[in-house]
Amino acid sequence: MRQLLSWTAVRELVLARVAHWRRDDGKRVLVNEILTIQVASAIVIGGLAIAALYWGGQWVLKDSYNRWALQWTGELNELGAPLYLEDSGDALLRLESFVAKYPEIERVSYYAADGAPLTSLPSDPEVDPPTTLDDDRLEAARLLVGADEPYVLTGGLLNPRRFNIVAPIWTESLSEDALFTFDPNAIDLAAEIELIGFVGIELDYLIFHDQLLANIQAAVLVLVVLLIVFVWSGRRALQSALASISDLQTPIRELARGNLDVEFKPAEHREISDIVEALEKTATALSERDSRLTQLANHDALTGLYNRRRFVEELRAELAEFEGRRRTSALFFIDLDRFKYVNDSCGHPAGDRLIRRVADELTRSIDDDDTVARFGGDEFVVLLKNTTEAAAGAIADTILKNIRRLAHFEAERVFHVHCSIGVAMIDGSNRNHDDLIAQADIACHEAKAAGRNRIAFFEQSDDRTTRDSADVGWMNKLRKALDEDGFELRFQPINRIDTGATTHHEVLIRIRDDDGRLVSPDAFLPAAIRFGLMSEIDFWIIRHAARAWVVNRNSERPLQLSINLSANAFEADDLAAYVEKTFVEYDVDPRSIIFEITESLAIRRPGNVERQIDALRSLGCRMALDDFGTGYSSFSYLQKLQFDFIKIDGVFVQDLLNNPVDQKMIRMIAEIGAEAGMETIAEYVQNAESLALLGELGVDMAQGYFVGRPSRTPKFRSTPIPFRYRRSRRKTRY
Repeated sequence: MRQLLSWTAVRELVLARVAHWRRDDGKRVLVNEILTIQVASAIVIGGLAIAALYWGGQWVLKDSYNRWALQWTGELNELGAPLYLEDSGDALLRLESFVAKYPEIERVSYYAADGAPLTSLPSDPEVDPPTTLDDDRLEAARLLVGADEPYVLTGGLLNPRRFNIVAPIWTESLSEDALFTFDPNAIDLAAEIELIGFVGIELDYLIFHDQLLANIQAAVLVLVVLLIVFVWSGRRALQSALASISDLQTPIRELARGNLDVEFKPAEHREISDIVEALEKTATALSERDSRLTQLANHDALTGLYNRRRFVEELRAELAEFEGRRRTSALFFIDLDRFKYVNDSCGHPAGDRLIRRVADELTRSIDDDDTVARFGGDEFVVLLKNTTEAAAGAIADTILKNIRRLAHFEAERVFHVHCSIGVAMIDGSNRNHDDLIAQADIACHEAKAAGRNRIAFFEQSDDRTTRDSADVGWMNKLRKALDEDGFELRFQPINRIDTGATTHHEVLIRIRDDDGRLVSPDAFLPAAIRFGLMSEIDFWIIRHAARAWVVNRNSERPLQLSINLSANAFEADDLAAYVEKTFVEYDVDPRSIIFEITESLAIRRPGNVERQIDALRSLGCRMALDDFGTGYSSFSYLQKLQFDFIKIDGVFVQDLLNNPVDQKMIRMIAEIGAEAGMETIAEYVQNAESLALLGELGVDMAQGYFVGRPSRTPKFRSTPIPFRYRRSRRKTRY
């Protein structure tokens, strides 16, 4: 079968279509891929159909050829019989007439019994002389004598239009003896078969074969036309059916880029419509989530005001406006006076309600262009844009008066809350937002120190400059000490009062000044807090305390260390992870470590502190509540935070012998601690009399210079049990 298109052309056409159907990014297009599969399937099916048509037609033709050949062989056998008996010219004429009637018969040849040619029609003996039958066909034809097969056929798959037929010609006769005694009912009649020759026919079915090919070509042409129509209509149908999916590409791409303001075209198909509806709901949910996250990231959850982070952004933006302009702005730092009384009297929900009322009052007291934010706890900040010092003072006075008039009713009680306001003017000379906030904070502290419920403007004086310079100097020293391990640790023992034995040691930090003298933490820790170095110092103490525990541990006397943690340490979410990593690194037993936090930290940030304490306790560490007794809500947090030790603030111990109120306070703390399953520790114990009285009041342990001074290494020094305390214990026992 002739090829309609060369394979190279077909391959180039397919590759061109594939390249056209691929997107610029190299990814396949769904419509084109589905169409390609359908076209490929149609081509394969069409090819199989054409092949089936061709080979089926060949089979039908061959079957017809066989029937015609059988008929022609019989007729030629009869017509050619005289050739074997006598040279009959009439027989040749009849043969020529027969061959002329059938154009499919290319040649008829007659052979003798040995395969030698006798005659061939039509033929020119000089141009195309007859040939002798080859041995194979001659032998095959002889085997057909007396058989059912009429002839030997050659030709077929390789040349389906040409066939060669060889048929034997023989005679059958009865013997002479049987001629007169012939019995028609006899089963076996002896017959004599004599091969007299062969007839050969060469057939050429060119007309029929060409007609078959012409029909197949017409079918291929129709198939190609149908395929083109199928591709065109199928593509349009697929594009129409998948248009809804194609319409989703751009919106989904925009969603992936974070653009949630996208519109989806309505889909006609139910499945696509469900997808569109799901995507719309997803986009809406993401938009709402982003709005909530933005709200949470920029606003205080309780009041809805800007939080610290967003306020700093607003302050930076305002400072950027000073570039090349002459203007002034004002920054207020507002702290509520005696706000703890509300929490102590009515609980934190009441305090939260009051904070919201104060936030509303502050918002009403300023212009729309100005900014108010909650800085944390009961602290607020206000940014007045493009204002003068006189106008800022007037607005601050308005805020002060409005807060004074604010009456908050809670649990049948009326609370009047005042505030102190620190004002820092912004003139562009200082572009550091942290410094400006610190200036307003300093002014607020000055207002509180001057009697509260007032306004104070920040002024840069010589004394303040000297103090600020000293702070900067401390910052440099502390930074250097952190980077070069310049701090030193000291260990102060804590002993039991009843036995005098040392139970554990408190870890204290020191630094040396330029003269080489040790400096107590009271001199440099305030600067560390102001400059944000306290968290690093806390982690430094934890690491070096772990090293000291490894160096000084003794199997005979178990070493237990108590480490102070500041509020900054609890601001880091990885505090417990850092402690665990450090203890694993130095092989420290967490059960030998006690962490101390101040009562003010526990009260101010109970939620965060509670989570961190739980994480530390899960490691095996124990907890101590330091400076207990100075707050207003102390007792309500004892069981909630589950401390192991209560350290009574030193203000109750310093004048213990002469102050009955302090004695009652300590006795009450000791009793509550005992009921809660916590041991009590008294700080600043300076003499034996105070130690004895603390024992009588029920205190378990003592710490102070009388018990032991801080030393370079942990010392186990027993304190003598006072005679007065021994006698009181005997009376109690008996």
